[in-house]
Amino acid sequence: MKLCRFTLTNRPDEPRTGVYHEGKVYETDGQSAAGIHEPANITFIAPIGTPPAVRLFDQFDADGGYFLSYFFMNPAQLKGSNESLSMPPQVEELGIEIRIAGVLQDGDQLIEPQEAEKYILGYTVMLCFVDRTLQAEAENHPAIWTESHDIGALLSPFIVTPEEMSAHLIRETKSGFNWVYSIFVNEKPIVEERQFAFDVEFYDLIQRASLRSPLATGEVIAFPSLPIPDFTATELGRELEPGDRVRVVVDGLGAVSSIIG
Repeated sequence: MKLCRFTLTNRPDEPRTGVYHEGKVYETDGQSAAGIHEPANITFIAPIGTPPAVRLFDQFDADGGYFLSYFFMNPAQLKGSNESLSMPPQVEELGIEIRIAGVLQDGDQLIEPQEAEKYILGYTVMLCFVDRTLQAEAENHPAIWTESHDIGALLSPFIVTPEEMSAHLIRETKSGFNWVYSIFVNEKPIVEERQFAFDVEFYDLIQRASLRSPLATGEVIAFPSLPIPDFTATELGRELEPGDRVRVVVDGLGAVSSIIG
């Protein structure tokens, strides 16, 4: 299923929940049907409200290999697709990250990978905006890494439940995916249908995140960022600027877009 939140055009202050199926939105109050809506008559908003926590995983080099760890992002800066995030004047070089995130439907501590399936509500796309200058400084001062991500992120309109993602699973895994994604800036293709698979499964991220503190219902946990090129070496030929429209499409999960403010 593709779970979503939305508002009606004539009632923009009343968030509603539903399921997107075959071009229509079926509104639900969580237990029963409440109406059917055409996409032209609604506005999709972030598929979740403000989560209790957002954990972003990354891979870090260590002794010829790598290790996984995570940092926290400000949950209040998690917005919906097509919302605008302002570029702070202090940011000299704006970058983006594309992350696949899971949303939890239950919480606990010390969750083993073989138990993780029941905790996952579904997956969505995160378009994160980052301060590249601070990211470069983080190589010498790792604590700056979190600050470099403080601009915020956007979520795609849908939370796609695990059974709908089965066609994208890597063989013999339960939460390892082959992601196919594209990036457009002002509708110019920057990346077209690139494929990438992580070495870890999402269940492994849940295990790592739950080692030292309990996970909570509604938490967002994100894979490391998908590889993207240096925009100055692409057809765009420059860094991102205010006014640029960025659109990211991930097979199976949908699209997320924003105009840089």
